[in-house]
Amino acid sequence: MSIEAALTSAMETIPDCIVAGYIDMETGMLLGASTTDDADAEVLDNLAIAVANLFQGRGVQAFQDLLESAGLQDNDTPGFGEIAVFSQDRLHIFLRTREYPEHVVCYICHASANTGLALTKSHLSLGPVAAAV
Repeated sequence: MSIEAALTSAMETIPDCIVAGYIDMETGMLLGASTTDDADAEVLDNLAIAVANLFQGRGVQAFQDLLESAGLQDNDTPGFGEIAVFSQDRLHIFLRTREYPEHVVCYICHASANTGLALTKSHLSLGPVAAAV
């Protein structure tokens, strides 16, 4: 299965999902994408560049260091595995894959999506999406 097919399949299970992308943080490249609207594809291209900073930026790194020093985070993990960002009209879900820690799967849903269900379904999609790489 291609990465685009895996992302499309995942989008069908995640409530109100309108965009899915697979991003390599080392290069900032979008390795695969699926959208319900071609206008949203441009959003993913711009988002791909920002994802590395979101997961590996200085502020996030300082926060992770603080959690480690307090004994609240295991220092063997490569950083945050999941980040959810709520904007006025969108829910952005970013998930780091276990198989490829430098890769992130991004799902963008309408803000009206059931957050718990969207997070659960996006987690369930990680295995098949990573297997398609």
